[in-house]
Amino acid sequence: MVPTGEALPAETARRWLLAWPAIPLVNAYGPTECSDDVTHAFLSSPPASSVVPIGRPVCNTRLYVLDSLLRPCPLGIPGELFVAGTGVGRGYLFDSSRTAVSFIPDPFASSPGARLYRTGDRVRWLPDGSLDFLGRIDFQVKLRGFRIELGEIEASLRQLPAVRDVVVLVRQDSPGDAR
Repeated sequence: MVPTGEALPAETARRWLLAWPAIPLVNAYGPTECSDDVTHAFLSSPPASSVVPIGRPVCNTRLYVLDSLLRPCPLGIPGELFVAGTGVGRGYLFDSSRTAVSFIPDPFASSPGARLYRTGDRVRWLPDGSLDFLGRIDFQVKLRGFRIELGEIEASLRQLPAVRDVVVLVRQDSPGDAR
């Protein structure tokens, strides 16, 4: 079973593996800009903690956890996840300014023209070599599989004549019911 698209709740993984112990979970993580999956975490027993790791890099993919100055973060220290390798896209179609921000030259590559994709996701390396997803470094949210830029919604609402100021957020009145 391969759950992907949203963070895998530990309780969901636990319930699956208790009900179907012969069918392991492959927790997949990856942005569309990088041919989708860039990590896999193989789970054959229920997770011991409340967080399910997103795993290790898939073939032909290099992952970097970098600080704000693009320096590698030590083991266990949170930073932003950057992706390199053959699966990284070349940019956004007809959007060169957004491409320049998200697809940057790869300072760790030996081949010219190599790119890093800046995911905007906050992660940390775990002692076993897998990654722990900690959330976003910006105000982008993912709701029912869709990426939503809360700032863009706020900017649009501020243009309405009757609106003086606005804050947009995701709320969860009951577990699993984000809106």
